[in-house]
Amino acid sequence: MGRNWKKHAVFMISIPLLFAAALAGWQVDCFQIYDEKGDLIFSAPAANGNKFTTRYVHSVERTPVEDEYRIVGGRIWIWEERVRSSNAGLPSMKPQRGSFIESGEWFIYRGGRKSVSEYYYRIGNELFGLNQADFEPFGRRDFYRAFKGERLRVAVRTVNLLSAKVFVSEKLSRLPAGVPAVLGN
Repeated sequence: MGRNWKKHAVFMISIPLLFAAALAGWQVDCFQIYDEKGDLIFSAPAANGNKFTTRYVHSVERTPVEDEYRIVGGRIWIWEERVRSSNAGLPSMKPQRGSFIESGEWFIYRGGRKSVSEYYYRIGNELFGLNQADFEPFGRRDFYRAFKGERLRVAVRTVNLLSAKVFVSEKLSRLPAGVPAVLGN
């Protein structure tokens, strides 16, 4: 009887220790945005399929453009681009291994099977760009108000679960969330 009790006690003590060890080794994807100086301005754990959308007004067409990205397998997948016209450098052909959808409001270019670990997002101002960004579930924000003329680095990094925290810089947190989409002229 005494031996079984000792085995059970060792087993019961080892369960939380093994759980803690598993947590310490668990890797998760973190969506991150850095400013031009390399300072982190946003970080959040990202589930597979988490969506990030940028929106801006095209400098020539003066119409909105939306680029939708998905976080999948530690990569940023270029999911689709939505435009209102196909002139002045905007997409005009169906992507290879992708599809074209005309919704009435948007021309949608979906697919193409391209992914990156990071990319640069150039921010305009009140005259050119009116750049907005939205990482679910944090809401759309007017990036052009806080990061005028900057080139932000958008990245996905695989980190330890215990260090995967939500971080919003003071500069970004001052921007209201859930603002209406910019429309252009």
